[in-house]
Amino acid sequence: MDLFSELIQAVQDDMTIGDETTLFPLALVKRALNRSYIKCGALFRWPETEDAQKTSTRNGWEYYDYPQNWRPDSIWKLTIAGERYGEDPDGGPLAFDDYLVWKEDNPNSTDKKWANHWRRFFVSPTPTADGDFDMVIWGQRVVDALEADGDVTIWSYSMPECNEAVVKEAVAILKNKGEEPKNGQFYSAEAQAILVIAWGKVRQENTKYKKIQPFFYVPDLFSGKNALEEQVTGNF
Repeated sequence: MDLFSELIQAVQDDMTIGDETTLFPLALVKRALNRSYIKCGALFRWPETEDAQKTSTRNGWEYYDYPQNWRPDSIWKLTIAGERYGEDPDGGPLAFDDYLVWKEDNPNSTDKKWANHWRRFFVSPTPTADGDFDMVIWGQRVVDALEADGDVTIWSYSMPECNEAVVKEAVAILKNKGEEPKNGQFYSAEAQAILVIAWGKVRQENTKYKKIQPFFYVPDLFSGKNALEEQVTGNF
């Protein structure tokens, strides 16, 4: 079950309806599926929705708007002229209030800082020339609407169980319209359970690639070990 047409058929099967029904016409089924897809896609920050865009700095511009189809506060990496901005060790942003305080305390600093603020991001030091430097941002986009029969979701072919969740949530939406709210709640709970399990597997796989080396090395001066012995205590 990977194509939009197959999701439509699955919803109609679960609802025991066809294209000819007047209470649940095909157009309504498609809208329910897209509402479901948006809801399921927003439940977690799925790897399939990670995105990157390149733009240019502007003279005197400290802040920039998010790309139109990106989720707010989702930018997690920023580079300007190939240099990574942000806090050590991973280049993460400052909390916005901390960024404002830091700017007040360090107005002339050349340290490379940045922060998210809903659908804008701020960079410091403020660029002093138009378009001289490429700026690349990494963040999270929203899912695209399903329109053509051959359209696919972010999970098609790789995590088809999540498409099953999209179908169940769409059925829940339609059953609520058909005055079967209890049945709708049951289907919605099933959909969420499928997505939670799928997300757990994604997180488990992602832990294989997380940084495992210590950020800092702090010698343990009180261990009593010979200085030539391998030192592991005090690594963070």
